[in-house]
Amino acid sequence: MSVRRAPELSMAEQIADGAVHVLGVVFAAAGTAALLTWAIMAVPADRVWPLIPYVVGLVATFALSAAYNMTFHTRIRQVLRRFDHAAIYLMIAGTYTPMAIIGLGGGRGVALAAAAWSLAAFGIVLKLAWFHRWPRLGFALYLAQGWLGALAVWPMVRSLPPAATILIFAGGITYTLGTVFHHGAMKYATAIWHGHVLAAAAAHYWAVVLIVAA
Repeated sequence: MSVRRAPELSMAEQIADGAVHVLGVVFAAAGTAALLTWAIMAVPADRVWPLIPYVVGLVATFALSAAYNMTFHTRIRQVLRRFDHAAIYLMIAGTYTPMAIIGLGGGRGVALAAAAWSLAAFGIVLKLAWFHRWPRLGFALYLAQGWLGALAVWPMVRSLPPAATILIFAGGITYTLGTVFHHGAMKYATAIWHGHVLAAAAAHYWAVVLIVAA
């Protein structure tokens, strides 16, 4: 017998959040198709492969978030919630990959990408295996992984296109500000949080485009 969770949001809030998720899935799918098609046709192969983990993380994050937030079956939600939270680490590491490997390049780029993926691996295991055990650690890990690039801020400023650098940090700030709504109880907080995620992901998408095209 199916067991369904009583909605915690009002109907208007669910519609608003659903609309943001639809936009997110469309953005991720269309953005992936456009980016890979353009890159395969226009740039060298060594600038294409770092995009693969990026688009995988992008699509997985928006697809799993939509599946989790738009499902009310209790047991399915419990499983999807773990993957939804774990996918965030995947998207962060995936986003760092072209920025570090293509943008920074050399040993610094490899080190930054390796650090991002190491944190992602730890975070994914944490969320999938011990979801309820260390919630504060999981949240701190999001922020640490997201702002890992601050350790290489000056090499980034020197190596990346100026507009890309601005977009990267604007996206990071947008994500960080969005966490206020993620943990808040105000009306439409869930939709506002997911709107911040979508806006930040869009900023990072264009940063990646500029880096690959440079």
